[in-house]
Amino acid sequence: MRLQNEAQAPLVFNRILAEAKGFGLEIFDQDFQRPWGGFLRFTEDSLDKFFEAYWQGVATGNEKGRRDPKVLIVAPAQRLSLQLHHRRSELWRCLDGPVLVVHGSDRDNLVSDIFMPGDVIHIPCGHMHRLASSLASWGRVAEIWEHTDPDNLSDESDIVRVQDDYVR
Repeated sequence: MRLQNEAQAPLVFNRILAEAKGFGLEIFDQDFQRPWGGFLRFTEDSLDKFFEAYWQGVATGNEKGRRDPKVLIVAPAQRLSLQLHHRRSELWRCLDGPVLVVHGSDRDNLVSDIFMPGDVIHIPCGHMHRLASSLASWGRVAEIWEHTDPDNLSDESDIVRVQDDYVR
């Protein structure tokens, strides 16, 4: 299954890049070399277009403060680390799935939920979470970073890995 995923990856990533460009989203950062898949992070100036593209009809809650848009792409049968963040909460909307989301306030209170396209979950700052795809399909999630410290914005280094399949 892994070799098939590796062969499919460039096609999947190119399709998602083309879609984002078609929506007029300006890419701030991208990484398709993650062992679980990859991501596209967009500029703050792309936030309105991001909402129009991926969040139509969905209330996204408190819109005060800095928010950054991102799309996560998870290869079949892969998962991100069980992690938490100190400087951001996250709002996720499943775009392609199903995906599995493990989440909770700590290791003793983790729950697992299956999300289908259109489903939304809010992950509070400091809560543990993990995203995983199904065995048979790529998972994709539109993510909004809600920065909790305006003087010290979150970035890719704001990840505390609690458990990681890839020993990072």
